[in-house]
Amino acid sequence: MNVTKILTAAVTLALANLSSSLQAQPSLPARYNVPCSGAPAGAAPGRDYATPLSGKVYLGFDAGAAWQQDITLRDTIGDSDNVTFDTGARLDCQLGYNLTTNWAAELEVGLILSPVKNSAFLGTDFMEVDLVELPVMVNVIYTRPLGRRFSACVGGGVGGAFSHYENGFGETTSSESAFAFQGLAGIKYAINERWDFGVAYKFLGTTDHDAGPGSDSQGNETQFKSDGTMTHSFLLALTGKF
Repeated sequence: MNVTKILTAAVTLALANLSSSLQAQPSLPARYNVPCSGAPAGAAPGRDYATPLSGKVYLGFDAGAAWQQDITLRDTIGDSDNVTFDTGARLDCQLGYNLTTNWAAELEVGLILSPVKNSAFLGTDFMEVDLVELPVMVNVIYTRPLGRRFSACVGGGVGGAFSHYENGFGETTSSESAFAFQGLAGIKYAINERWDFGVAYKFLGTTDHDAGPGSDSQGNETQFKSDGTMTHSFLLALTGKF
């Protein structure tokens, strides 16, 4: 998918910039005097003041495993199907702004691929099927220092998720949008004043989905609907500050 290629290219570029930054700045300076460092101006060397943020604008990437909870798929005549999933993957990109030392707001665009393990309606007995979700979220993040280099963050967001099912033959159901909400938490390590590396957990939930038109077991035209999705993700995160 084009979205996958774009996000993958962005992560590759960020890693290249990180490598250059590490060569230029091998360690954190003894003291900081920047607006969003989490430390008082002119903090004495050796004190455990965390430095999770060094600039106003940041660009973040995260990627990892995603677990989609089971959902029920229904048609208009009352038939239903329990849809189960295998472990999938999630990839996100964030553009954020540090409002204060501890608070930030960000726009996040992501991609979640969840392989369907079993579904009679979707035909998993004879072909591979994936649930593809594209969440677009506005998040608010609170960050708390945990020492000189470590920081913890929690946050939440709202937005929308665009989704469709895609089979191994390249056929897709109609794309559907739904209201989405998420909670997140993570721990970051300040590699230097420009780059943070960390781990994160995210829970993404959506309202009910309209899965589009199709045929029921008798060959009659019908409309399919499903429960809202609930996705748990464990991710590696990289943040560049400008």
